[in-house]
Amino acid sequence: MTMTIAATPVPLSEAKAHLSELARRVRQEHERITLTRNGEPEAVLLSTDDLEGLEMTLEILGNANAAARISESLAELGRGDDGVDLETVRADLARRRATGA
Repeated sequence: MTMTIAATPVPLSEAKAHLSELARRVRQEHERITLTRNGEPEAVLLSTDDLEGLEMTLEILGNANAAARISESLAELGRGDDGVDLETVRADLARRRATGA
């Protein structure tokens, strides 16, 4: 599977010598680093926050209902609809949690 990820390429041999610095960069600067072997991508370093965000995005996009609601909300915003106030959102969330919906 070929995948393109915007990331700074770093040879594995160099990464071994600078792993602490690379870890700092991905954690503090949210930089993605592609580890390469013989110039070919081998693995990617990214922060745990970025990984959690990607996993959450995949989970949401994998849920047809959630994806449809997001699309609907974006369309409403595009039309200039005001949306829903925070208290309504909180009440809806509490109701969903209580009913397991």
